Amino acid sequence: MSGLRGIGIDTEAVARFADPDLRLFTDREAAYCLAQAKPAESFAGRWCAKEAVVKAFGAITRAGIREVEIVEGEFGEPVAVLSERLRELGYGVLVSIAHDESRAIAAAALTLGVSSE
Repeated sequence: MSGLRGIGIDTEAVARFADPDLRLFTDREAAYCLAQAKPAESFAGRWCAKEAVVKAFGAITRAGIREVEIVEGEFGEPVAVLSERLRELGYGVLVSIAHDESRAIAAAALTLGVSSE
């Protein structure tokens, strides 16, 4: 059986990530963001995506921010890499991120049978 099981959305001010707390991000996330032309926008987008994934799991289980890593997929798309505990639940996650100089937003869809990994 496939289908939508949860959604999450988050938005943040990019200015909040001008000097990001790197403890909130994995090494891969931080390296990706720091390599971008506008790191604050990238950090804000990654943070929103992590929060959106946590919110999407909200009706199923309590998910922690450290259980979600947002990486770049084969075609440049954001991909949510989940902790082993979350993966064992059998759900996939699709993520979308958008940002400009002032705001970032991300949405996550929790699915059965469809995954970005």
